[in-house]
Amino acid sequence: MGPQPPGWARFVRLYVSVIVGTLRMLPLPGHRLEVLDILRSVQGTVLSQPGCAGYHIYEEQDPEAAVVLVDRWESDAALDAHLQSEAYRRILCALELSGSPPEVRFERVCGTEGMERIERSRKPVGTKGC
Repeated sequence: MGPQPPGWARFVRLYVSVIVGTLRMLPLPGHRLEVLDILRSVQGTVLSQPGCAGYHIYEEQDPEAAVVLVDRWESDAALDAHLQSEAYRRILCALELSGSPPEVRFERVCGTEGMERIERSRKPVGTKGC
């Protein structure tokens, strides 16, 4: 393949997607540590699964004190394999300890920006920075 036109890599990057899974739950009273232990116990296994790009456990500090799991997958096939795995069966066991229906969603992210987005939005053309 010959040289690519300027901006080609940026164009391609916009169309490479990842799938972000988010599970948010409110553990039953007295089961918060058990939920966290289950999610932590499979973290290494999940991170080693082909196509896993991240696995993060968060504890919200508001009065609801929700537990949130965010994972990222490079493809539908990788996500499907994860959802069929023994590790995910354990995650489903943690969801069984929720005091109300958990929030579960999978979002396809088709582009990512960083500081360049902030700079572009905050610095109108022709103005100086700090």
